[in-house]
Amino acid sequence: MLKAMLIISSLGGGNDLTVKMPTMEDCLAARIEIQKQDDSLKTLCIPSVDETAKVQEFFDIFMGMIQKLKREGESDGIDRFEQCDRQWDKCNEQSHNESLRSTE
Repeated sequence: MLKAMLIISSLGGGNDLTVKMPTMEDCLAARIEIQKQDDSLKTLCIPSVDETAKVQEFFDIFMGMIQKLKREGESDGIDRFEQCDRQWDKCNEQSHNESLRSTE
């Protein structure tokens, strides 16, 4: 099912209205009804993409990468995330100590 967006524009007023429609067929039907009511209004139906599907797909790919990294870490007995956290903390501590020394 293709979602659509209905854009209604008035030539003189410059006030555009955009309405998300569940299907292209619903959009085209609404467009006809609007034009019957006021012929000076211009209407346009354009396809609309469901952004939640894109976000979900990205999240699924990301979680797959995390699971793969976790499995790789488990195979050699090292939790790579913990190891990275420890290294990050060590690096931050060293950086903090160096900045304290440089201000003295």
